[in-house]
Amino acid sequence: METRKVQVTGKSTYIVTLPKKWAIDSGLVAGSLVKVSYQGDGSLVIIPPAHEPDPRMKRLKLDNASVDGRAVKSMDAITRDVIGAYVMGYQSIEIHANHIPKEVKKTVKNTCQNLIGVEVVEEIDTRIVIQDLLATGEFTIGTGLKRVSSLVVLMLDGVINYLRTEDGEYLREVISRDDEVDQMYLLVSKQFINRLNLGRILKIDELSLIESFYYRLAAGNLERIGDHAVKIADTFSHTGAPDAALSIRESVKVSQNLVSSSIESLRKSDVSLANEVLAGNDMAKERLSKSMAATTAISSPEIVFDSLSRIGDYAANIAELAIDLSQL
Repeated sequence: METRKVQVTGKSTYIVTLPKKWAIDSGLVAGSLVKVSYQGDGSLVIIPPAHEPDPRMKRLKLDNASVDGRAVKSMDAITRDVIGAYVMGYQSIEIHANHIPKEVKKTVKNTCQNLIGVEVVEEIDTRIVIQDLLATGEFTIGTGLKRVSSLVVLMLDGVINYLRTEDGEYLREVISRDDEVDQMYLLVSKQFINRLNLGRILKIDELSLIESFYYRLAAGNLERIGDHAVKIADTFSHTGAPDAALSIRESVKVSQNLVSSSIESLRKSDVSLANEVLAGNDMAKERLSKSMAATTAISSPEIVFDSLSRIGDYAANIAELAIDLSQL
């Protein structure tokens, strides 16, 4: 690391010289414009023209060969390619082939419907153009984490209400919310990738790079919690409410409280609350173990209790992230 002395010219202009080798390697000459980006830790990033963000266009080429009239690349592979390009922050995604089958077009459209801010803007026989219409500054990682956590808490609330009323509509709501959780998680992931690009940092995003990383990890844990809420709801939709509904309902409430408290501990860097979540998860596991041993009136009880146990573990993971962040 080189050291530079700050000079003052006039009464209010501060000047720092740039390393000559770096300036030459970056192609800078007299009159070149560079971008200066403020960092959350008070440092600055200087970005030369050659390193400015590209137009962010991704070209995906389908295999031209076919088997029985069907594209060789599977529909799942195409979906993963589109989602991967979206998460990596490409503003435009173009899919090319000598001929794009109807089933591929349908798959691409369905994929776009599950991504926030993405639309198919052009569709012809040889090309599909997808555009990300969501402005980066309209959404922050912190906002995304808040939304994902609220959705997950609502999903667990739906399970609790079902066990109280035996109304199957609550289970259907739980299952339907999973798509929105996945959408928000992918959007948080995309924003994190944008956050890694120092040339794209916006003043609206007040998180440091480390905080952004930990929030992205927390969102991943929340997404898995949502999956387990769906697994529990799906189990009850096939078996109906168990005779031990009251006991299980209390266990779900405990899990829900652990999730809510873990997110609060992360957002506030509250070490005391994070430790309470960790201790509470240990107690919840002991209770689940006893409840499962005493429960015989529910089909496949291990599915429900295992999911509740894993939800507690994911909440504990978030609490541990909060403890780490508190050290900043």
